[in-house]
Order: sequence, then structure tokens, then C-alpha cells
Amino acid sequence: MACQFWPVVGVSTVVDQDVGDDVMTSETSHFPFAEFVGAPRDIGTQHGEMFGDLIRLQLSETLDAARAHGLTPEAALAWARDQLSRVELIGSHWTEEIQGVAHGAGLTFDEVLALQLRPGSGTGGPGLRSPPMPEGCTSFAAIGSATVDHRSLAGQNRDLGEMYMDRMVVTLLRSDDGPANLMHSVPGELGGTGLNSHGVAVFANSLWAKSGRTWMAPPVLRRAMLEAGSAAEAVACVEAMDQPAVGNFLVADAERAFNLEILPEGLVVVAIDDGVYAHANNCTDESLLPYEATERQRPLPFSEGRRQALQHALECESGSIDVGVCRRLLSDESGRPEPVCRRANTGDPFTTVAGLIAQPDDRSLHISFGPPSEGKFRGYCI
Repeated sequence: MACQFWPVVGVSTVVDQDVGDDVMTSETSHFPFAEFVGAPRDIGTQHGEMFGDLIRLQLSETLDAARAHGLTPEAALAWARDQLSRVELIGSHWTEEIQGVAHGAGLTFDEVLALQLRPGSGTGGPGLRSPPMPEGCTSFAAIGSATVDHRSLAGQNRDLGEMYMDRMVVTLLRSDDGPANLMHSVPGELGGTGLNSHGVAVFANSLWAKSGRTWMAPPVLRRAMLEAGSAAEAVACVEAMDQPAVGNFLVADAERAFNLEILPEGLVVVAIDDGVYAHANNCTDESLLPYEATERQRPLPFSEGRRQALQHALECESGSIDVGVCRRLLSDESGRPEPVCRRANTGDPFTTVAGLIAQPDDRSLHISFGPPSEGKFRGYCI
């Protein structure tokens, strides 16, 4: 795959020349990109310096969300600090990276740690509480005979608030201490969605439990999976965790994919060795259904219809799926009341801020700026 580097807004970007006929005519046609290289603290410092304004904005909203759930900023930061030993059991080297982000962005260590743990969201007793950044997303995998060349494909639409169009970035982390990570993420967070230099791709959808959440939030789990050497190793990492983050996580490599549904009461793993698979914002395993928030409690009560729509579309294309087909399926706005692709300004609180398609064996990631239906895709590779 041909890749080129050229400066965009003062940083270097990686552009895949085989992403279609899209012509990028302005800086608003793609997410800001930055590459960070070195030891964990150096990577963190570069991250904090580059995106300090966005990191401070995300912190402000995280603490506002904690306050709405009864935690003062001081209490929220103290709670985050209390979880540090649990974070370090999963990734001890992250402490230095967090220190670097804090230094670069002019924040304290505890403030950046809080961005990874989202204090106050879903805590404080039974009942559903919304996280500060709920994700109404739809993910997929096409493995083995399902694709035109038997090469794995996986990805998702990321449905967030429209304001995240102006807040999210694409980063390539080349750490001295682990695999390179190419991620679409919120600045300040350790882990977004994307893939690593081992060809392990990770995607995520929100789930909601009647009992709330665990101590962990998705950025920690996503980063841990993105440091794995294979999809199976990523699953084993999560299975070994103490109370992993609530959510749906799809991980794929060149050989297979796994889907994980996680609630405080249990974890269910589905292996996909061949064929197609779609998931959205609801549990599909019967053992977890009694613990899942009811449709009236969930922000996305029609998630199952959205999941079924993408599953059916994938099945219809099975055997001929390639990146172009994935782009078309992620562009589907026809479903109601929850389409796979959601445009802004339609009265929907969620907007598809990006569509992502990973090719694990190529270490490449295609990302749309905004809804995939608008065609603003750009390709990146490690």
C-alpha cells in the first residue's frame, strides 16, 4: 500500500492513496493528525502540547458530568487517584504517559487520570446514569470467505454529539515500549478506536446496565486491547481484568474477530472465525439480558433494529465485501428510527462523527470526517 507524508496544520499525516475518488480540498475535510514518538513520558508530553486546548475542554466537561452526579471536582479527582493502582496493574507504563500529558497540557496528574476513568458516570449506587460521552455506535467484522480476497475487515460508525466533529483527532503513537497505535480518539484519552502495528483492530459501542458501571472506563480497556499481539491475546487480557469497563468491544486481526459484551455482572465472548458480524448498543447474549438497562432507560432504545439492518446488509454482500462495500454499508441512512448512518441537524441527539474501516493485515485504517455518506474518507497506515 502506498503511503505519503505531508504537513497538515503543522504535523505530519499518513495518507493512503487507494481510498477512492475523494479529493480533500480543505483542512475541514479530515480530522487533525499527529504522530508522537519516543518513551511513554515523551509521547504524553507531545500529546499534551499538541492538543492542550481540547484536553482542557474535555476535562471541564468530565468534571461537570461528575458534578451532575453529586461529586465535587475535588471528590472526583480523589476517586480517580484511588483507582491508580488498578490502572497500573494493567499498564504500569501508562503512569509516565499520563504524567507527560499533564505536563504538556498544563494539568495535574489526577486531572488527566480522571479523563481515563470518567468519575461519577454510573457510580453511586444502583440505577442507570449516562456517561459524559455516550456512544451510539454500530460495529462490524467480515472475516475469511466473507471478503472478496479473504482478508479481514472490521470497523464501525462512531455516533456521538455533533460537537465531537471539532474535538476528535487521529494519532499515531510510536512508543519505545510497545506496538505502534493508530487511533481515532478524544484528546487526552489513552485509548481510542483503531489498530496497532500487530494488526489488532479495536472498536467499541456503549452498553448500559441496570446496576451502572464498574470502576473502569472505556479508554483504559481500549488501550489495553490495542497493546495486544493478537485478537485472542486482547480477549485474554480483558478476561483477566478486575471488573473491565462496561460496553461492547469488537477486536479483529488478520485471522479472526471476537465480540465482547461486558456488564458488571458478566462478560460474554463470541468468536467469529468466518463470516460477518454486526453489533450495536444492546446486549444480544441471553445471559446478560436480565442485567441490561431496559429500553426505556437506554438512550438508544432501537439499537437492535440498527444491528439487524447492518447484519442483514453484510450477509447480502458476503463473499464480495471489500473496503468500498464497507463504505457503502456504513453510509446507509435508510433505517428508522435509528439508521446506521446519522447526519447532523436532523433532530437526532447523536451524529455519526466518523466511520472507521480497518484492514488488519495492511495495518491500514480508513476514516471518514463526518457521516460516511458524505464521502470524506482519508486513509492512514502504520
